[in-house]
Amino acid sequence: MDIIRLGPDDTEHFLALRRVALDGDHMSFRGASVDDAALGALWWQERLARDHVYAVVQDGEWLAVGGLSRLAGAKLDHKGLVWGMYAVPAARGTGAASRILDALEDAARKLGLRQLQLTLMADNARAKALYERHRYELYAIEPESVRRGDVYADEALMWKRI
Repeated sequence: MDIIRLGPDDTEHFLALRRVALDGDHMSFRGASVDDAALGALWWQERLARDHVYAVVQDGEWLAVGGLSRLAGAKLDHKGLVWGMYAVPAARGTGAASRILDALEDAARKLGLRQLQLTLMADNARAKALYERHRYELYAIEPESVRRGDVYADEALMWKRI
């Protein structure tokens, strides 16, 4: 498995994998592929140029992705947001997602960040276990944060000092 940093030229492939995640496992994410499409390819190209976004690749196949954004503002720029974590089902349990988190944390240290934050659906036990193995701590539950049709789901907020 290799890990690569993505850039604007990777937008089409990145968005295709996000669609697989958001459409195929929609209960695990707060995002929706229709929202990604509404943002447009240019918006995503700019984000891939600005943020640290990585993919784990094996034999030309993208197995996992994840991103890191630095928060903006003089009082918040010590924090980063881990976003868009996804591993294809065949890659779960292989360490691919851990490699992404390691790369994001290394990037955060190089940027001089003090802490990382992330959110996940509170009922996503597999993701929560991954983050806990990486020493992220739960600090809040946002009740009814995400609407899933006629049902509302809670979102967990986690953080880690790096």
